[in-house]
Amino acid sequence: MHHESIFPGKSSTRMWLNLVVACAIFRAAIPIQSQDQKQTKSDDQDVIKVNSNLVSLDAIVKDKKGRPITDLKAEDFTVTENGVPQKIEFFDSTLASPTEVTPPTNAVTPTEPKPGTEPPAFPRNIIALVLDGQSTELANLKHVREGILKYIHERISDNDSVALFAISGGLQLLQPFTHDKRALVAAVEKAYDSSIVSKTSEARGISENISTLRDKISAGPPGDTVASGPGAGAAGSAMAEKMIAQRMLEQYIQLRSALSAQQTRPVLAALAAIAEGLRSIPGKKTVVMFSQGFVAPESLDWQVQSTIDMANRANVAIYVIDSSGLTGGTPTSGSLGPASPLAGISGELGMEQRRRSAAGESVFDITRHEGLNRQQDLLYRISEDTGGHFIKNTNDIGAGLERIDSEIRSRYTLAYRSTDPNFDGSFRKVKIEVRRPDASVLTRAGYYAIPPTQIVPMSPDDRKLLANFANLVVNPTLPFSVQLTSFRSGEGLYLVPLAFEIPPNAIQFERKADKQRLALDVLGVVRAEGDEKILSRLGGNFDVALSPKQYEAISHDNIFYRQDIQLGAGSYTVDLIIRDRLSGKTAAKREKLELPVDDSSFWTTDPVLSRHAEPVNPTTRSSDVFTEGNIQIRPSPSREFHASDNLIVFFQLYNAAVSPATGTPLVRVTVTLMKDGKQATRPIDYQLTETTTDPVPHLTLSNYIKLTDLPAGKYSAVIESRDLVQKKVAKQEVPFVILP
Repeated sequence: MHHESIFPGKSSTRMWLNLVVACAIFRAAIPIQSQDQKQTKSDDQDVIKVNSNLVSLDAIVKDKKGRPITDLKAEDFTVTENGVPQKIEFFDSTLASPTEVTPPTNAVTPTEPKPGTEPPAFPRNIIALVLDGQSTELANLKHVREGILKYIHERISDNDSVALFAISGGLQLLQPFTHDKRALVAAVEKAYDSSIVSKTSEARGISENISTLRDKISAGPPGDTVASGPGAGAAGSAMAEKMIAQRMLEQYIQLRSALSAQQTRPVLAALAAIAEGLRSIPGKKTVVMFSQGFVAPESLDWQVQSTIDMANRANVAIYVIDSSGLTGGTPTSGSLGPASPLAGISGELGMEQRRRSAAGESVFDITRHEGLNRQQDLLYRISEDTGGHFIKNTNDIGAGLERIDSEIRSRYTLAYRSTDPNFDGSFRKVKIEVRRPDASVLTRAGYYAIPPTQIVPMSPDDRKLLANFANLVVNPTLPFSVQLTSFRSGEGLYLVPLAFEIPPNAIQFERKADKQRLALDVLGVVRAEGDEKILSRLGGNFDVALSPKQYEAISHDNIFYRQDIQLGAGSYTVDLIIRDRLSGKTAAKREKLELPVDDSSFWTTDPVLSRHAEPVNPTTRSSDVFTEGNIQIRPSPSREFHASDNLIVFFQLYNAAVSPATGTPLVRVTVTLMKDGKQATRPIDYQLTETTTDPVPHLTLSNYIKLTDLPAGKYSAVIESRDLVQKKVAKQEVPFVILP
């Protein structure tokens, strides 16, 4: 038996697909609240009151010369849904016309407050200004600052309520909703002077390095082995340089993918939180975001759509102003698009590298990880799909805000109760017309009929799978292993990596020419324990064509998937469903999560066992929670090993006491492998003294134990962590199997 440390350095944590549950983080900032504020996170145009099927839409009406028409009344409008006429139950005129909030006769049920009964001082125009500090470079903040100040001085009136937010790793409320110009100006100055760090320059540099490395690899010698024999020195040197470049390229792609996700997630979560906070507030509701754009990995596409749906359910129009100012063209992501989405893990890499994608996920997930779209595509999508616009290529931010303000003040608001009460998740086309010659109506195309209490969007197929969840748990036809591990990530939050493995012989592959096709559906939902309301949706649809070398690599290892969730303290359930589309095999499991309130007790995460480890670029700072020093591990949820494997044990420890004598903690960890209740190995001791502060202070155990000469069978690793300073002990036991 031998054991060695494979993680000599310090750790850095936090990466991947964080799904931030942040829907209520700023509600206290809104001056007037409704009594019933439940979270909802979907629908394009659904629900103005929580427990009804009212559909609310804004509309701008223009004449044939493109000028807004602002004198229309409720009786001038007609609304149809999927061709069926609908009765308008609520009408609010434009801000540019005399105030008119008139429900038709018998339009409002006794259980709902009558529109138009708010206090006289209630603002009808509610605007959230959002500075995307994730992407806006410091040099461009000056234009944004000047434009916002001009807008505040010249356009804000006592009938408006404006708030200022900033996004820099999370959502910051710099000024609650107010019409006080002095308070707003002070908040803008504070935002301008604050240390908002943009990742755009870093992303640009990474993309340039990726382009250079790809050119170098293309110019290198063919093949993937170093030449040998007489006269092979020069060729071998060139091949070695090519292989080094390939390795560097993989690391840069991995870093760029992580950086893209880091840029995108906080922005989407912030927009969703603002929309949710405004959902029960009446009036014209607008979000204006200043951003240079970002590239979302395809794995976050559902979160992009969910943000759009939440804004539409709340009837919040999102406008985006390009904070990069006047440019020669639309910047690209820098993703030069390899010939195949799987090129980053081609046969030119080693076996273990080919098992993992260039972005650090499993082979079948690579197609969803590299953002290949243009940098501003998401800005167009989010703004246009919520009834707003994307304004770009101008250094005059104030002029852009004036254009947006004119549109805001020209919007009518209409609401109707759909004649179809069936929330089946389908998209319903809505058409608004006016009885005015040569008039055109600008509004959203429709909405998804999703239940008002549902937070995230679910397709009809998703709902069928969820409805059959209990049966899939009892009668699975697809084997898989799943593991959830919770790590503290600061501010009362936890990062919870969800990982699962599927044996490749359980999956059906479809041969097409020289490719093998793999098609999996992954659906996960997160709920607070005891609550049917869905907080987050996980997974996606994966359809990948594997080359012969990629297929050979994946057939010698389990198919692996990982996605991270960020949650606050509490009790949760995670329901996971996996379906092989080609064979029809399905399976489901329910996992429970207990995330304690962050306190001062000596505490450890659940141990993670692994047999996969590889070095990362020592010059690249990795923020993955499973990276220690310059080594990254991949969890093994199946906990199946061979005697030739190294059993990696990884976990984190929190709140270890500091010794007054040394100024450092002192924790002794003892690991003993047991078989049939008896010691299979002698106890192995490790001393932990080095604290890592990011994201919260913790110690990390990350070592491996050789399994050589151990017979096949069922084992367990018994782990005792003893804080020698405060005399506290934490004991854990995790089972695993050594296969023949």
